[in-house]
Amino acid sequence: MEDIKLDSKLPFWRKRRYHVVLMVFFGLFNLFAIRINLSVAIVAMTEKINVTLEDGSVVERQEFDWDSTTKGYLLSSFYYGYITTQILGGFLASRIGGNLGAAIPSVLAIWAQWAPVYERSFMGNVSYTGSYIGIIAAMLLSGIMGVSWGWESIFYSFGSFGCLWYLAWLFIVRANPEVDPLIKEAEKQFILSSIGDRSQVKNIKHPWKDIFTSMAVWAAVVAGFTFSWGSYTLLTQLPMFLNDTLNFNLDTTGIMASIPYMVVTALLFVSGFLADWTQVKGYLRAGQVRRFFNCGAFIVQMAFMLLTAFTTDPTLSIVFISLGVGAGAFAWSGYVVNPLDLAPSHASIIMGLSNTFGTIAGIVTPIVTGYIVTDRTRDQWRIIFYIAAGVYLFGCIFCMFFVRGNLQPWAKVDIEELANRKALKENENRNSSEL
Repeated sequence: MEDIKLDSKLPFWRKRRYHVVLMVFFGLFNLFAIRINLSVAIVAMTEKINVTLEDGSVVERQEFDWDSTTKGYLLSSFYYGYITTQILGGFLASRIGGNLGAAIPSVLAIWAQWAPVYERSFMGNVSYTGSYIGIIAAMLLSGIMGVSWGWESIFYSFGSFGCLWYLAWLFIVRANPEVDPLIKEAEKQFILSSIGDRSQVKNIKHPWKDIFTSMAVWAAVVAGFTFSWGSYTLLTQLPMFLNDTLNFNLDTTGIMASIPYMVVTALLFVSGFLADWTQVKGYLRAGQVRRFFNCGAFIVQMAFMLLTAFTTDPTLSIVFISLGVGAGAFAWSGYVVNPLDLAPSHASIIMGLSNTFGTIAGIVTPIVTGYIVTDRTRDQWRIIFYIAAGVYLFGCIFCMFFVRGNLQPWAKVDIEELANRKALKENENRNSSEL
């Protein structure tokens, strides 16, 4: 209790864990902006425009004559390299520190070291809003930049921001509170009293067999795949859907496509607060929070996918898509932080596994869309929403039965080992002081 009181007296802008949150926020901002800007740029790159020649004649030109199948493969290309870094990135993050690993698994390794137990959902969701702010920025600015300065400017701008962020990250973020020279002692003791001294966690061996045979782990993986299928369907295809079915031009498409992500950004704060508050008050246990938030989000998203498929009104389409994407905020308080509940020492590995399957969804969904939406009709787009709704239903059923929120038996060994190491270290310090 004394640690909590001392920590609460520190201004929030002096707390190093919130500096880490801010840097993760901008890191995810950059990651998702770069991931999504091609979805808008490809509209400009393949748009047919009228060009007036010197003799006064008007001809139609298209810079890249790509069919829907080619577009699908291009939109999925980001994930070809991304998928190879997930499990490996999680492994490296657990060994050398989350501040040096590969996103996104490294984020869980960072929270395992920096996030007090009852701030996990809040800190996670605040930082994860960066991904959606990045999407909003990419959707809004890419359309404007494409119209004003050409599609090339889209990639130059976001790439430059990423380089600047990387330099700032190297100077600001440390692997854990123990090695951070700028952290206040009160905050460090508060964090360590909540999660324990995890500075030696990188020496723990990962129980691969237990991880791959745990249904609780696979529930997190299935939830990640489910969320990613619906999310990537809209992330990579929404600008083209709006252009094909509602006939929006490039800059309007960017604005309309950003609206759903404004909704989910606002709801992420609500989701994180509710997830932590219900646990602090004792209304729900961790497992119940993860299960209810996952399943509730997936059912609502399934419903709005089906409503979007059936409506022909442009305004209702935007409303349904916005509410469906917004409901996904509650899944972030479910499966995303769930690995920290199951096995804090192996959270980055579990997240890497989940993200690997999620990335498979990112690869497959644009390709499936490319093969189905060949004539760019609403009926063809309707099939895409049917598929997404079916995936959401499957994910909801699986999570209802298999989601858990307690420390798994095979992970307790690590906690006991850490406690033994801490006791040994304290004993050595006591003996040295006596000498």
